Amino acid sequence: MTDVIALKILKYYEIAKINYYNSLAYIVNALSRSVVVVLRIWIFAQLYKITYAISGTEEIGGLTIAMVVWSLMMTQSFQSSGLPRVSSIIDEEVKTGTLAYSINRPYSYMLFHLFGFLGRSTPILFANLLIGSIAALILVGPIKITFFGILFGLILLFLGRLLDFLISFIIGLSAFWIEDTTAIEWIYSKGQMVFGGIILPIALFPDYLQKIAEFLPFSQLFYSAARLMVNFDMDLFRQFILTQIFWLALFSALAFYTFKKGLKYVAINGG
Repeated sequence: MTDVIALKILKYYEIAKINYYNSLAYIVNALSRSVVVVLRIWIFAQLYKITYAISGTEEIGGLTIAMVVWSLMMTQSFQSSGLPRVSSIIDEEVKTGTLAYSINRPYSYMLFHLFGFLGRSTPILFANLLIGSIAALILVGPIKITFFGILFGLILLFLGRLLDFLISFIIGLSAFWIEDTTAIEWIYSKGQMVFGGIILPIALFPDYLQKIAEFLPFSQLFYSAARLMVNFDMDLFRQFILTQIFWLALFSALAFYTFKKGLKYVAINGG
């Protein structure tokens, strides 16, 4: 039994490894995304410098201007590392019929895509953070980052990436029933932009809107990890991780249900 589990773990590790090296082969593409992140950081730095100067305060929502820029750098880096989206890959598999081959592989279809996603996104994530950190350091200087901020932030980042995968997985599976999932992907990406701390840190939202945004799944994808890394708060970590666990449980159940229903739909319609 132990040997069987070990072999399965090794299979998924190999899937992640292959995708990791495939992503490295296109390092120019990864660096081009990093350049986009740097450009956005520069724009945000200019914008928030003016905003803080007009407000006449050094902190807004517990964040200094340096913390805001570093937070935005991280959320931008986390988000752009997840491209191409899992939803687009699965959508293409459903449309072309290669799904029939994929589900007959000797491992879980969901775990196959999960480890593929983790493998190919990791090099891009490192490249984004390295280049983005240099840009943030030049533009606004360093910030105090604690050991616990990094440790607990990485936990939230990993769980956030799982949550992002599950939502994208479900969107991709919706291709079983609808012809084009682009509209759903667009809504999802805009939800990230508005409530995911990609453009405006949620800590700067009005109090009533901040509470709503922090409970939504969008804020738990990238923002929660970035927020904790730039300004560690144990109470905030507990709040974020409980919220993440709630959404992970919900979307995990929904992903399994959607996949099973999708397979039945294909069987009934002779796909």
